[in-house]
Amino acid sequence: MPLMLRPEERSAPVAFHSRIDDSRDPETGAPRLRVIFPNNDAPEIYELSCLLAHEELALFLAEGFNHWAASVSPPTRDKRLRELTRGIGTFLMSLDQKVTPTSIDEAFWTSFVVWLNGPRHRSGKTWAPATRAKTLNAVKICISALLDHPVHGAAATTIMDQSGFPHNSWPGRSRKSVPTKVLSPTERQAMIFACLSEIAVTREHLLEREAILATGRALLEDAQSEGRAPPYYSEVGACAARIEQSFPDRLALPKDLHLLEPALGRAVAYKHGMIPTRRLLYATFRDLVPFVILIGTKTAFNSDTVLSLKWSQVRTSRDKKTITFLGIKNRASDLQVSMTEAGTALDHDFAAEPGVPFAFADLLDMLRELTERTRHILSDPSQADRLFVGIPAWGSQTVKSYDHKNGPSSDEAWKYSLQKFVNDHGLKPFSLQTVRFTEGESEWRRTGDLLAVRDRLGHTHIATTRTHYTSDGMRRDSQLRVAETQAFYHRWARTEGRIDPRQQPEKCRSAATPGFGCLDPFNSPRPGQSKGKLCTAYGECADCPLAQAWPHNVQAAAYYLALPKAINDARLGRMSPRHWAQKWPPILNAHNHLLDEIPSEIRANASRLHVKLKPVG
Repeated sequence: MPLMLRPEERSAPVAFHSRIDDSRDPETGAPRLRVIFPNNDAPEIYELSCLLAHEELALFLAEGFNHWAASVSPPTRDKRLRELTRGIGTFLMSLDQKVTPTSIDEAFWTSFVVWLNGPRHRSGKTWAPATRAKTLNAVKICISALLDHPVHGAAATTIMDQSGFPHNSWPGRSRKSVPTKVLSPTERQAMIFACLSEIAVTREHLLEREAILATGRALLEDAQSEGRAPPYYSEVGACAARIEQSFPDRLALPKDLHLLEPALGRAVAYKHGMIPTRRLLYATFRDLVPFVILIGTKTAFNSDTVLSLKWSQVRTSRDKKTITFLGIKNRASDLQVSMTEAGTALDHDFAAEPGVPFAFADLLDMLRELTERTRHILSDPSQADRLFVGIPAWGSQTVKSYDHKNGPSSDEAWKYSLQKFVNDHGLKPFSLQTVRFTEGESEWRRTGDLLAVRDRLGHTHIATTRTHYTSDGMRRDSQLRVAETQAFYHRWARTEGRIDPRQQPEKCRSAATPGFGCLDPFNSPRPGQSKGKLCTAYGECADCPLAQAWPHNVQAAAYYLALPKAINDARLGRMSPRHWAQKWPPILNAHNHLLDEIPSEIRANASRLHVKLKPVG
């Protein structure tokens, strides 16, 4: 069966009408191999020429890449291309003997795995096991894409099933060794305060700019009706009003102002400044940063999801209490055109926070007002539905939303404006992804429940949360909880079940007596207790200086009312009368003082609970 690709084979119908180009470079005459996807702006070209040292295999893998790439997003194609070229491409260039699809055998794959395990970094270090697995998987993807191919299906099936293709060569590779970086509670608070302070300034700016524009429009209208020069030099509002009047659908450049009216151009250039004048009409990318961060904090969406949000996805409930984002796929790859399995688009509800300063609903209303005029001058009108649109500070003339082939978070306009925000407030550097991770940890600190973290971050599988979104703090907390559970279990066993934390509130679990709390359960001053071990002084908490009591809590009071009987019952065979008389009267006396602190109404309600405690001793 011939494996060289004939033109008619390469022109088989594929999504996007992609094609393989193996023509020589018209300038140098060098051989080349490319997969090309047409695009509205410019064709997307994926260079595979590094494989041409083994031409037959190169064309085979290129055809597989072409079929696979037709149904995924450009960022995913770029990632797999890098893995192919630095992996199998580099490996093949190191081989002297020609390799074809039919010559691939177990020895070839063994050699490739050995090569992957070698020092691949420039520093001489090896790649991480997960990186090696991804590099091998990139080859598998291209071959598997041809399993049903009318021409190459048989060869692809033979390679995958009979050539000894390696599976799971690096077990445990998904185990995460580097914790996710998050902001500490103090750093998170500083970030939010910086955002809120800028939002407050923006609110004042919106009110002020409308007043300035109203004055400027009136002055411009009077001057034009009377045939005199408008007061551009003394009134920045008149400059902004003239720009709004003359350039309703595009961004005016300095040269445009000089051509329109030299006096206008001079006033803006030498008196008011281009950016301050534009800010009376439009939103800059720097103005958008606190809105992006706060919305990212409130939603915990993926960074690219946040930056790509659209107004058509936003709905406010009739009672104004809930804001719903419709059809959100909370993954970066899901924002692209893709036919791969990417999860289901969901509606996400958030509290509108009516009556709260800088409430979610108010934040969106302010953002809409801030960007309203900017939408009329967008370079690409199709972006008018996006939440975040802005004008460049300088250099670029493109008015746009955040956009980049690798996702909006890779846009230089976003990265530069975020860095400026961080520097302006002296904050620890962070990204939107850091904000998302931090919100996951905040949910963990609030609930201690990994399932709640999964729901907060919008993951389908708990394994995703556990593997990729666990910070060092979350891991330490998990370890502490396991250790705490083990200590509780051993104490439960040693006391024959008298100290059982399972039905106790969180604040009461460390104490030895139900209904009490303890400030330091591993350092008990009670007789017979050892430092460093969990206190087992059941029934003695009322006479302990480390104990916490809540006489105004009905549930706690019910335990306090039941404890005297548990103390007195200990005389019925659990200890001698002399032992009981030596130890328990002082404790019982201290406990009676606590009972005196219980209000009559709380005591009445607590007595209805009929709590029964096991005897002490």
